Amino acid sequence: RPVMDQLWKDTGETVALLMHSGRDRVCTAELPSPQPLSFRRGVGHRENVTLGASGRAIIAFLPNQDSYLATVPPERRQAYEIELKRIRADGYAVSREELIAGAIAMAAPIFMASQQVVGSLAVYGPSVRIGEKQIGQISEMLLKASAQISQSLGA
Repeated sequence: RPVMDQLWKDTGETVALLMHSGRDRVCTAELPSPQPLSFRRGVGHRENVTLGASGRAIIAFLPNQDSYLATVPPERRQAYEIELKRIRADGYAVSREELIAGAIAMAAPIFMASQQVVGSLAVYGPSVRIGEKQIGQISEMLLKASAQISQSLGA
């Protein structure tokens, strides 16, 4: 929680911790942005893990991606696989207006001691406030925060 609190203070945007659960990811903790224009999903919100930045940040680091890729429409599969490679290289995912109109989300994976991905840490907010420069700045903070959480889990 202290890591999430610091990320929330540093970004001013909504911060969420999502855990991988079967074919879904579930929000287990969320700190809503204090700004009047903001997005929040709520603790307990469940979404297909193939969707959004927080889901792709998980899938990109799973050893058994094929069963998940089978659910991606064939016309999108090649682009999806390219995106997963980029996420593995950069260490984080970005989605733009994918699940909520006007929202930008960034997420980085959370690992356990076995280097098994168990979830993701996400920051999201409105596209009117988060441009490319902010995506870069927030993603750097997000990578540090997710590494801290992973270290606390033994990774």
